Amino acid sequence: MRSVRAILDEFFSRYLDCDLTKVSPGTVVVAPSDRRDQPEINYHNTFALYLIATGNRCIISVQHKLEIPVRNQTNRMSLGEFHTPQGQQQLLNVVAHTLGLKHRLASVSGPILFVTTTCFRLHNLHPCRQISIADIPLLSAVGLYGSYLDHSIKEGTCYAAFGKDQPVSVAGTWQVPHLDKEVAEMCVPGTIPAKRREGYGKTALSYATQAVLQQNKIPVYITSERNIASIATARAVGFQSYGWQFRVEIVSEPET
Repeated sequence: MRSVRAILDEFFSRYLDCDLTKVSPGTVVVAPSDRRDQPEINYHNTFALYLIATGNRCIISVQHKLEIPVRNQTNRMSLGEFHTPQGQQQLLNVVAHTLGLKHRLASVSGPILFVTTTCFRLHNLHPCRQISIADIPLLSAVGLYGSYLDHSIKEGTCYAAFGKDQPVSVAGTWQVPHLDKEVAEMCVPGTIPAKRREGYGKTALSYATQAVLQQNKIPVYITSERNIASIATARAVGFQSYGWQFRVEIVSEPET
């Protein structure tokens, strides 16, 4: 039976189009990939550069035209610099200069977390139940519904914490493009503003996470380093670090 980290290595290797298990500790690999020319599932933008660092290894998946410029830059950087704002800005500058898209680039960085049954913590702070199709009007009424939740509702992994008879916070799962029998990525639309910091988010996330674990899948949680509340909520439920991601997205031009 494969370990959790082995499954996650394969899961993210597919995104990177490069095998993490063949990258030695302390090594940085720049891997050109056709996948960087198309938007990933659940995202509107293309990732011109997608970096994942885990287990003292780093893979930077890039568009083909970025391979040499990015490799030249990374040869001048240590592994630890990729976590710093200065190091990430250097990579962003290389992408902007090479692609000539300075005003259409956005960068995102943050932790990749996961949880297992041994470290999972259920928070039963508020009434919480599984969401069905019949509940969509309730979620819509408070601004917590998006069609992206339909997959989670169908899978039985969408849960809402309630304040009286009103849904207050929702958590579920995104549809993933591969290894969907082994991995689920958590989706957290959020908590209505008036009820934040009262434990509703922890309750909803923990119940949705429990549903994923009961399906014998590994729950993965990806968020921005700027979203301190999101990270704290995931940590409270028991999520721990798998690694770090940094990506440079090409922002879609508005339709005319």
